[in-house]
Amino acid sequence: MAQAVEPASTDTVIASVAAAPVVFASADEKDSDGDSIPDVVEREVCGTATCAIGTEDRDADGIPDWTEVLSCGSTTCASPTADRDKDGIPDFAERLVCGTDTCSNSLEDADGDRIGDWVEFVICGTRTCADGSEDYDGNGVSDAAELAACVVRVDDLAITGGTIALWIIILAVVLIGGGLGLWIWQRRRNAAATADIDSGDDADADTDTDTDTDAAAPTETDSDADADSDLDVFDEPAAEADTSPDAEGTDPTPDTDDSTEAGR
Repeated sequence: MAQAVEPASTDTVIASVAAAPVVFASADEKDSDGDSIPDVVEREVCGTATCAIGTEDRDADGIPDWTEVLSCGSTTCASPTADRDKDGIPDFAERLVCGTDTCSNSLEDADGDRIGDWVEFVICGTRTCADGSEDYDGNGVSDAAELAACVVRVDDLAITGGTIALWIIILAVVLIGGGLGLWIWQRRRNAAATADIDSGDDADADTDTDTDTDAAAPTETDSDADADSDLDVFDEPAAEADTSPDAEGTDPTPDTDDSTEAGR
């Protein structure tokens, strides 16, 4: 059973797949030797109408010379990494599919085989040449599947997995930042509420202290008043006792016997 392998990057897959020796399908140009490479392209690659074998790669960039000639006119003009619109489809493949560096949406499929035209161009040079069984690196995952995995569709746009990863990172940063901000706000709010509660407790404590002081004051006044009243009560008899005797200290009450004798 073939072992599943995580798809490689677009650049790696293009470089490996495009370098594979393949038999090219027919083209719309004259092909004297029937090798599916137009005569005009063969002349550009190697000088005659029958000299190319389809694997020549003068600049060793992984894109066969004849494919580069079809894409941009020379054997060294295309790049497997150039992608002007950052959609995961190399510019040279987009030019082969629809004529410009940014025109493909990856949905083009001329022969309806569910292998995108751009993928077929990268695998074997035309829009109808691949059948889905090609596996140049022998890892159990077809070249068509590896290339298609390099592009993820969102609505009518093709974006790379790297772009999706970037947006996921941005979203994570926003969520983490928002959560941290909410946490800080909540802590400040709780601290403010605690401070208000403590302030209210201090105010209640001061009010209780003042009330106790005011209540105690009349009690002390009453005690003093009662004490003074008691002293006045005890002082008044003492004053009367001091004024009852005569000046010489004799008894003011006449003696009955003495009065009788004086009469006699």
